[in-house]
Order: sequence, then C-alpha cells, then structure tokens
Amino acid sequence: MKASKQLRNILAAVSLSAAALASASTAHAEVKLLDGGPTGWTISTDGRVNAFVSHVWGDNRPAGLESLNWVGFNESTDDAAATVDNKLNRTRVRSGYVPSNFALMASKQAYPDLKLLARVEIGIQITTNNPSSVGDHTWMEPRDTYLDLSGRWGGVRAGRAFGLFGRGNLYMNYELGHAYGLGFPCSYDSIFGGACGHVGFGTIYPDHRAQITYSTPKFGDVFQISAGVFDPRTVPTKGFVQTPYPRVEGEANLDYHWKKGWGVKAWANGMWQKVSTTGSVVDPTTMVVSKQAFSLTASGFGGGVQGDLGPIQLGATGHTGKGMDGFLVFTFNPILVGLALKAAYLAEFRPTHAFLVHAVGHIADGWISVGYGKTLFDRVGSDAPITTLDAAPLIRSQTGISTGVYYRFGQVVLGVDYFRAQYDFDQRYVTPPAGAPAGTTAAIVKPKQTVNVVNAGVTLEW
Repeated sequence: MKASKQLRNILAAVSLSAAALASASTAHAEVKLLDGGPTGWTISTDGRVNAFVSHVWGDNRPAGLESLNWVGFNESTDDAAATVDNKLNRTRVRSGYVPSNFALMASKQAYPDLKLLARVEIGIQITTNNPSSVGDHTWMEPRDTYLDLSGRWGGVRAGRAFGLFGRGNLYMNYELGHAYGLGFPCSYDSIFGGACGHVGFGTIYPDHRAQITYSTPKFGDVFQISAGVFDPRTVPTKGFVQTPYPRVEGEANLDYHWKKGWGVKAWANGMWQKVSTTGSVVDPTTMVVSKQAFSLTASGFGGGVQGDLGPIQLGATGHTGKGMDGFLVFTFNPILVGLALKAAYLAEFRPTHAFLVHAVGHIADGWISVGYGKTLFDRVGSDAPITTLDAAPLIRSQTGISTGVYYRFGQVVLGVDYFRAQYDFDQRYVTPPAGAPAGTTAAIVKPKQTVNVVNAGVTLEW
C-alpha cells in the first residue's frame, strides 16, 4: 500500500510537467521589469493563470482490479468512488495542462562571448489537493531553477529543468494539443500540478531533474545537439537503490522555417541509466548464503517530426525503451518490471513503446486540434502466465483520442477539449463461482476500461 501511495504521488507529479511547458511557448513574450541599468542586468517575467471545469464519466476499473490503484483511472480504492452501476461520474475545478505559474528571469551580457541567465519558475495549482480536505491545502512548487551560460561556443545549463529524453515529444503535444487545454486529467482523487494532456497515451514525461547539460551552437541556425548528466532515479520498491552513475540523456534538434508559419521541425532523443541492488542468494548445492550484486539498465530512444504549413500543423512522435511505464522513466509502478516477481535478482525491465500523432487547423484567431496516441507494454518472463486463475491481468495498452477547440483574443485564450482514454488488459481467467456444475471451466474475460473527459476553461498569460 505504501508503494501504491508513492506511485499515486509520482503519477500526479507527471502533471507537473506542464508548469515548465509555458516557458517553451512562443505564443507570448516575456515582460521586462528592468532593462539593463547601471548593473547591466535585465529582469523579466512570464507566466499564466488559468481555471478549468473538468468532468469525467465512464467505466470504473474492471472487476478484480478495483483495488489496484496502479492501473486504469480513479486512483481511489474507496468503493464509494463509483456509482451503483460501477461507473465514474465526477467533476472538479482545477488548473489545466499548464497550471498557473510565475517565473522570473535575470540576464546579463557579462562579456562579449558570455551571456548569463537565471530562471526560477513556480507552479501553482488552483484547486485543493484532496477534495475532502478542510482548508486551502494546494500544490505550489519551484519547477525550473537553473542558470544558463552561453556564447558562440554553445551553452551550459546547470540546475533543475526538463530532461532531454521525451522533451521534444512533449513539446509537440503542448504546441499542437493542450497548451491551453487539459487533456487527460492524470488524477482526480489527489491533484498536484497540471494535467497529463497525452502523457501516458503516446508520449512520456521528460521529468524535471537536477542536471548539467551542454548544447552546441546552432549549426546553420537550424541544427543543435544537447547532452548532459542528470540526477538518477531509483526503484526502491524492487530494492534497486544503488546508482553508481548519473543518468545520461541527449537530444538533437532541427528547426528550419523559411517564413513565418511555414517550416519543419525534427528531433531525436535518448537516455541511459543503471541501477543496482545487493541480494542474498542460496547456493542450491552447498546451501551457503552469499551476497551478490545485481544491476538493471534502463534505456530509451524517441523522436518526431512536425510540419507547419500555414493554417495547418501536423506532427508525429514516438519512443521505445525499457525502464519506464506509460508516464515516467523509473516509477514505483509494478508493471515497470514483472507482476509475479519473487526475488529482486529476477527483475527485468519491461519494454514499452508509444506513438502520438496530432493535427491542427487554424482559422483567424481560433484553432481546432485532434490527436491520437497509444502506449503499449510487452510481457516479460517474470509475469505470471495469462492462464493463472484470478490473477491481476497485465495492462497491455493505453489509448488516447483527443480533440479541442480554442480561441484567442489578446492575452486570453478560451478552450474546450475532450479526451477519451481506454485501457486494455490481458485476458483474465476467473474461477467458476461456488455451486457451478462439475466440469465448469474457468471463465475468460477480456478486461478494459474506457473513460471520457470534457474540460472547459480560460487562460490569461503574459
């Protein structure tokens, strides 16, 4: 149960990605508070405030999975969370994919070939974390806290910021999908940062991590490579808490626009990290117990392409790898490894694959967005056989279909969006009920859960 609670917090933390997405937006410019002056420092700010009504309806978890708060939607294990016909029907008022946030930047041209920049951004969720709480307990957290040193030689970023693996993928979902919407709410029972958009349904959260990253100059003003070392994550629920090396991530970006609104972007990114543990092993011949070291290596590769064709924007992205679930690299989620694991040294990371496509059509100051994404999970040797009676079936895919309509007037954007999430599981073999005729075989069911979400809200940005 402790691990499940931790996972709920991590899953909710996926939504925090949105707090930093605002800084990636090109739709608004920063506001200067101090331009130069005697010290040479320029101080500026950017941010947004928003509010959305979010209503969810659809299936509760399939029979036999009600208590497994690491699969499907509705992370509460309370029976009262579902209607009498086992359906979901809830409404909350909350921040969107990008929550309310406020950022301050300080920059200075210290030398002819050295520019200094520091950024501190705070994300704020407008709703109470838990709807049963009395008081104003909500989420507020610094997200970006980094310094940049840059010049003709490239740039170094040091501090807390987005990772590189999955970054371009998430930016596409932001720009073409849910910059001013909400998408999948990520969580209702406990709300922390923003929402998930298509994270978990075709794309992954790149994670805010402490890092030191180098980026090359832009070759030909269109191509750039970034690589860095990141604070590693562990998997304590499986005992893998040793991190001998930092996580390594990299991304290559191409951005060529021949005129405003017309161009192409492409990117490729990857990551690698090792985690280790120490376990006691019994020699079957001598029965001598000895301690041994065991390691797991996580790795992933992703990429995508986006075309801006005047009033039409199209994009496709995807990733594959091991050491992640649908939402994050290194989670407490049991599907990260095997569900029938009996010893840590038998662990193996589950391969995961995902893709997402988006299309946007612009009409004057309004636009319509549609998206389709899917994340798939392979079986591994440590999984229980599908035919195991009454076993919790493995989730095999998460599919998301989204659409949204948005309209901008000045610094304000109105948005209405819809998201359909579907979870598909392996077949489940159920023991025949008591009193069934002799010879009755196990019932075979194909569990799935479908959830619908509609969101409507307003965003003010500067």
